[in-house]
Parts: sequence; structure tokens; C-alpha cells
Amino acid sequence: MKKKLKEKDIFMVAVLIALLVFVTSKHAIPEPLSPITSSTWDISNEVSDSGLSEFLVETADFDYSNENVYKLAQQIKSSTATPYDSIKKTAKYVVSSIDYSSKISVSYCYEETASKVLATGKGDCVSMSRLVTALLRAQGIPARTVGGCLTSSRSCTPLFAAIPSFEARTTPMAYNDFKKRGFLHEWVEVYDVSTNGWLLVESTSGQVFKLNCDSYLMYHYDTNKYDRCTIDSQSFWQTCNEA
Repeated sequence: MKKKLKEKDIFMVAVLIALLVFVTSKHAIPEPLSPITSSTWDISNEVSDSGLSEFLVETADFDYSNENVYKLAQQIKSSTATPYDSIKKTAKYVVSSIDYSSKISVSYCYEETASKVLATGKGDCVSMSRLVTALLRAQGIPARTVGGCLTSSRSCTPLFAAIPSFEARTTPMAYNDFKKRGFLHEWVEVYDVSTNGWLLVESTSGQVFKLNCDSYLMYHYDTNKYDRCTIDSQSFWQTCNEA
């Protein structure tokens, strides 16, 4: 009887040890991600010399140290020959992978981050611009978000289009709705070292334009997450509605 109990005890201990190893392995702390070094291009010196390092900073919105965002950025960077190629590939990835939705609320917009956009796979112009910016900054490419208006009366020829003839996605403007989801809009400016100038990236269509594209009327550069979500100027809303 004692022998049987002893064998049973040994068996139970073995089961508990195996279970502990399994649980520990499932919840192990991931190893820190190494710096992006697999690509042959590196513009860190150019960015520093141009005084643009502030546009590489990680913020609550652009949380590119998130494992999934960082790994994706690394994959994009390591598969491109130049920073400009990476800009195009990043824009193409976001427009192809994120479903545009105009149902993002203002309250959620204030809490949304790039990693949430990637995880949910949906968002509006603010959401998609957040993800594009985070991915580019993680690759060492300066990027910043811009709030303003997308006009309906003027159009520009893109330098690059991820999907031919695919235009920016918007929703109709509603009176006193100051959320950036329609022609009240959000986009990205990204620095191109090959021309030493900024380009305009339309995140909802995967298009890249010259910065002087007059389809876009700038209201302001975004400086924190609270002014990325709305433009509460009645006069600018009216200008946008008439443009």
C-alpha cells in the first residue's frame, strides 16, 4: 500500500513539474528585439545632420517598440533597397492590411495607438496615419502627422500608387462633426533623403505625393494625441466644406 502511494506521489509531482514548465514557456518574457541591422541602408547620419531626430521619437500614439509593430517595420526595412522603397512599401502594407472604417469614435481615437490599429486591422484616416508613422519611425525614417482638409475640387498626380486608380477614403462631412474621418482629414509627411525634402503620404489610399499637392489644405502639424482626432474650428470646417 505504501509503495503504491509513493508511486502515485511521484507521478503527481512529475505532472506538476511538466505543467509548470508548460505554463512558464507560454508566458516567458520575450527577448528584447535587436536593432534593425539587416538592411543595407542606414540614414541615421543624414537624419541627425538635418536636425530631424525629433521625428523619430516614440510617443504614446506611435508605440513602435510594441513587438508586432517593430517586427513588421524590421521586415519592411530589410526587404527594401532604399528608404524611398521602404516608404512605398509601408504605405502599400497599411492600405492593403487595414480596413477603412468611419465608425471610430472620438473617445476611442484619443486612446488609440499604432499597435491597436495593427492588432484590430481597422481604422480611419487618423488610425492609418498613426500606423504608417510608427512603422516609418521604427525604420529610422522621419515622419509626422498632419491635420487638415482633403479637397474634393482639386486632385494631384501621385508619385506612387499602391493600388492603381484607388483614391483616398473619406466620409461625407456632417455639420458640427469635427472628427477627422472625412474631408476633415489626417495624413503623413515623410522625409525623403534622396531629395532632402518632405513627401506627402495618403495612408487611406497608399499614395505618395509631392508636398505641394494642393488637394491637401493643412490646418496644423499634430503635436499630441488630443489634436490628432478633431479639428474644432468652425471657419476651417466651412473652408473645407466649400473646397
